[in-house]
Amino acid sequence: MFDSIIIGGSSAGLSAALTLARALKKVIVFDDGKPCNRFSHASHGFLTQDGVAPSEIIRQARQQLEPYKSVEIKQARVVSVTTIVGGFEVVTSEGETFQCRKLLLATGVRDELPALEGIDAFWGKSVFHCPYCDGYELRGQPMVVYGRDESVLHQAMFVSNLTDKLTVCTDGAFTVSPEKREIFAREGIKIVESFVSGLRGTGHQIEAIMFTDGSEIPCDAMFIRPTSHHSTTLAHDLGCQLDESGLVKIDLLGRTSTAGVYVAGDLSNARRNIAIAVAQGSSAGHAINLDLTMERFSY
Repeated sequence: MFDSIIIGGSSAGLSAALTLARALKKVIVFDDGKPCNRFSHASHGFLTQDGVAPSEIIRQARQQLEPYKSVEIKQARVVSVTTIVGGFEVVTSEGETFQCRKLLLATGVRDELPALEGIDAFWGKSVFHCPYCDGYELRGQPMVVYGRDESVLHQAMFVSNLTDKLTVCTDGAFTVSPEKREIFAREGIKIVESFVSGLRGTGHQIEAIMFTDGSEIPCDAMFIRPTSHHSTTLAHDLGCQLDESGLVKIDLLGRTSTAGVYVAGDLSNARRNIAIAVAQGSSAGHAINLDLTMERFSY
């Protein structure tokens, strides 16, 4: 039986594995090779790794885990987890079973993009979700913020710090109040409520957002808020409590409402950033080691 099974081999999961490895815990990490940030050309805001591709960060992390013989990384998809006496049993898509005392879910989320023609080619390259992650490199360029509810206005406020050439597109989904329209106009931000027909560009580079009336707005980048869903149903299957936005509720160290189950990364945090995921993974690793140790000395 493993001390811990970690489901998810991206930033949060590997960070937890490193912490547990240094405590000589026997750990196996399952990775399906499909991290949410695999579409991104570079990661930003992570100290010492600013501008490095997410895939390269993972490669380095795996390389640094190699000397720790108590950690195994297995390329496999976990399809089910059940509670057993003293821990959990995990089943992979190949039908293999593994058991552990503590379980860490670092499976992340998957993004559902708006139904805009052409968006798939630009996603992660010139269409983004996070101005902190990708905005600096685009500073001063014409940008569009797209959204079909009022949250688009909130996102636009943060993007506006990066450029004075900003347009908000609501795709005809709602009407902006005169008061808010006046505030945005005062800041030099245009609001377009026309229906969008699609995106135009070359390769991975967006060049314009097009409207059903035949007009278009040139842009070098677009920001959206994709709808995010859990990558797996495991947190639900294990009965972990969720908040009103669907994030898994955790304490400061990553413990969930289900005994023995921990969460790190995007499953529990709306601020999707590698630096934060790494920190959460480290915290969860500390919690798992702490709880295993205290149970060992409890009689």
